[in-house]
Amino acid sequence: MFGIIKPSGLRGKFGRHKYFEGWFQKVYSVEHNASFIVIYGYATQNAPDKFGFIQIYIPRQAPHILYFNKDEISCNPRNHSVWMGDNLLTTKSMNIASDDISLKLAMKNNHPIPTFKNSMGYAYYVPTLPCYHSVMNVSHHVSGEIHTANQSYQLEHELGYMEKNWGTSFPKRYCWLQAVDPLDSRTSLLFSQAEIDWIGSSFLRHVGHLRFDGKHIDLRELRKCTISNSILDETNHSIQLSGKNIKLEIHISFQEKVIFKGPTDGNMSRDIIHHTDAQIDVQLNLHGTKRSLQLVGNYENLGLFQ
Repeated sequence: MFGIIKPSGLRGKFGRHKYFEGWFQKVYSVEHNASFIVIYGYATQNAPDKFGFIQIYIPRQAPHILYFNKDEISCNPRNHSVWMGDNLLTTKSMNIASDDISLKLAMKNNHPIPTFKNSMGYAYYVPTLPCYHSVMNVSHHVSGEIHTANQSYQLEHELGYMEKNWGTSFPKRYCWLQAVDPLDSRTSLLFSQAEIDWIGSSFLRHVGHLRFDGKHIDLRELRKCTISNSILDETNHSIQLSGKNIKLEIHISFQEKVIFKGPTDGNMSRDIIHHTDAQIDVQLNLHGTKRSLQLVGNYENLGLFQ
C-alpha cells in the first residue's frame, strides 16, 4: 500500500506503467567554485535499451548521459543500492565508469530529515499525484575523484545535497532551487513551488526549508503564507514569501545553464533547463530579527514565472 515505504525509500517499481523514480545528487566544490551533478534513475516508458539512465554534469561541459537496458538494472531497497551495469549508486557512495567518464565519490556525515513527513508532509498519502518529492540528505560531505577525457578533479570534503522524485511526470509549471553557503555546511536553502494537476483541477503548493545558525525552518509548515514571484530581467528572478512573523526574500541571479532530461508520463523526453551556480541573496526577517545570507545554488524555472 502507498505510504508504507518511507518517502526517502527506494521503490524499484520496474513493472509499473508510466512511472519514473529518480535521484538528484549535487556536490558544490569550494576549490573548483562550481557544482557537479549526478542524476540517476529509471523510466518505465523509455525504450527497453534506455530504461535506466545516469546524467552527469561536469562544470562547463554538456551533460554526459548513460543509458542501460532494463535487464542491466537491479536494486536493493534495504541499503539503497542501485546497480546499472557495473555502476553502483547508493546514498554513501557512487562508482560510475564509461568510455567518457570515471567517477568515484564517497558521502559522509549524512543529515537526512528525521521525520516520516519529510518535505511533503501528509501529501504523501494523497494517491496518484503526478510527482512526489523527498530529501535524502539535507547536507553531507563528499570526497573522491572524477576523470573525463581531458579533465580530472579531486574532491575533498566538499558540500553535498541529495533528493529524489517519483511518480509519472514532473509538474508542467514549477520553480526549484537549492543553495548552500560555501563557508558553512550548516547553512542551506531549499525552495520549490509547483502547479499540481490532480483529478481535473490544479493548485499551487510549495516545499522547502531554510537552515542557518542551528535553526531549521520548514517553509511548508508556515501558516497563512503568501508567495509572489517576479522576473526582474532575463537573468534575475526573485521570490517573496510572507507569513506570520516571517518575511523571506530570495533574489536569484543566474548565467550558466545546462539541459537535462526529465519525465513526462514515465518517459524521459522533456528538456529541463537547469541553471548552475546561481548567486542567491537571502533576506530574512524572523520575529523582527533580520538576517542576510549570501548563497550559491542551482535553479530551475519551468513556466511558473511569467
